[in-house]
Amino acid sequence: MNRTSLLLLAVVVLGALAWYVSSQGQTPTRLADGAEERQFAYAEIDDVHKIFVADRKGHTVTLTRGGETGWLADGKPANENVMKNLLSTVRLIDIQSLPTRKAIPNMVKNLATQGILVQLFDRNGNKLRGYYIGGSTNDETGTYAIKEDSENPYIVHQPGFTGNIRARFNLWDDEWRSKVYFQVDPDKVERLSIDYPKQQSKSFLLEKDGGSYRLSPLYETGQPVREIPRGVAEGILSRYEKYYVNRYENQDAPSIERARELLPFAVITLQEEGQEAKEMRLFPRYQGRTLTNDVKTGEYIESGGLEAFTAFINNGEDWVLLNVETTQPLLVAYDSF
Repeated sequence: MNRTSLLLLAVVVLGALAWYVSSQGQTPTRLADGAEERQFAYAEIDDVHKIFVADRKGHTVTLTRGGETGWLADGKPANENVMKNLLSTVRLIDIQSLPTRKAIPNMVKNLATQGILVQLFDRNGNKLRGYYIGGSTNDETGTYAIKEDSENPYIVHQPGFTGNIRARFNLWDDEWRSKVYFQVDPDKVERLSIDYPKQQSKSFLLEKDGGSYRLSPLYETGQPVREIPRGVAEGILSRYEKYYVNRYENQDAPSIERARELLPFAVITLQEEGQEAKEMRLFPRYQGRTLTNDVKTGEYIESGGLEAFTAFINNGEDWVLLNVETTQPLLVAYDSF
């Protein structure tokens, strides 16, 4: 082979090598790159203004931007932590691996029977993404998913998170809602009253009067109206800065019906400047009474104690469970000042 032929061959080889190297920089670096049916994540999360979630059993929720927590769940303030986790998954969800051919039929069946539909929309109602979230892999590090109008399922995950991301979408009814009930600036509270119907002497009304506070009895008990030091009043009001309910129990119809026939243990009413008054009607919940043996005498002793509080909130529309530890500090009385 002469010199010219060798040079020509070298040029061809170098050209082919250069094309190969440059083409490698243009090929997908992730499984999610490339075809539209592999695009699950939506990185521009600020463009998402509505998220619709529905399962095969008829549960649905429409999440929209707005409200005191930044998002609304069917028009009511959404749980901040739930939304934080959900939006993180929506932004980062990625394909973990491609399923084997043998695994595909079972994945498709799972998605068809248990899939949760997730749809993202912009502020104008244009759909940005739509896919179904199914069950998990055996090790629970991957989750089945398929794009709308696609026939090819994938195994997805959230980078940096280990676990089944289905749990981020598999919430229903009141589980999406914010658990914050009282959230006030103590300096802007105009009135706080606690009515103890069965202990009238403990009931009171605390009112802001300019730069001071006035304490009054709610009933004709002979107790005086008196001025309360600002520091004392704000110490009580600061307990309402951010108060959480434990959980909603709106499905417990028997308990709700019983409570509506009873006098509440206490009725807390709090009004902040420029806001509607918020009321909480509380009922104690006791543990089931049991018989135990006295260690010294062997006699049977009946025991049982305060387990929790339940309450009507939001003008009686919601029935909630409250923790004893977080609720008792709110239950001050006239003689606490």
